[in-house]
Amino acid sequence: MTACQAINQMQSFANCSFRRQDVGKFNVAGINLEGRKSLSDFGFADIATLGQAWANPEFPLNFVINVEAKNPNTQLASMIRMDWVAEVDGKDIVSGNVNQRVEVAPNGGTAIIPVNVGLDLKKLFAGSERSGALNFLLDATAKGNDNNRIALKIRPYIRIAGLDIPYPGYLTIKKEFNSTN
Repeated sequence: MTACQAINQMQSFANCSFRRQDVGKFNVAGINLEGRKSLSDFGFADIATLGQAWANPEFPLNFVINVEAKNPNTQLASMIRMDWVAEVDGKDIVSGNVNQRVEVAPNGGTAIIPVNVGLDLKKLFAGSERSGALNFLLDATAKGNDNNRIALKIRPYIRIAGLDIPYPGYLTIKKEFNSTN
């Protein structure tokens, strides 16, 4: 791909609209949390497993944020990879990257970009009691995509002459489609 093509595809990608399609696949200590809204939704074995996991140095939570990109441009929009930052309650909590090429077809085409998020709830709620972390988990799984506590920022990259060039700054992903420019 020529440098001009790569720059044009990055510009098209930056002009795409993005939204958080859904947030799901919540898992903590090997327990699937989907559909659980209160402690009564957990069996004795699940509660024992959660209690034992809380006693460990880390209390890992994993979930997926699916980002939908919509391309209003007349040419292909693409990136080779992206960095991301997840926020909870307006605070950056964890970051990572998606190492896959994403192409969004022109003229209203869409693509889904799955972002796998893993974080330590003990660090997130340092100083909080156990109920604070549990309440966050239940709130997040019950609300799914309606959860406004979880936000995402992304920075796409293009490759020119073997070098990965980042977009200048992060694009904020919200619940509804919105233009990023």
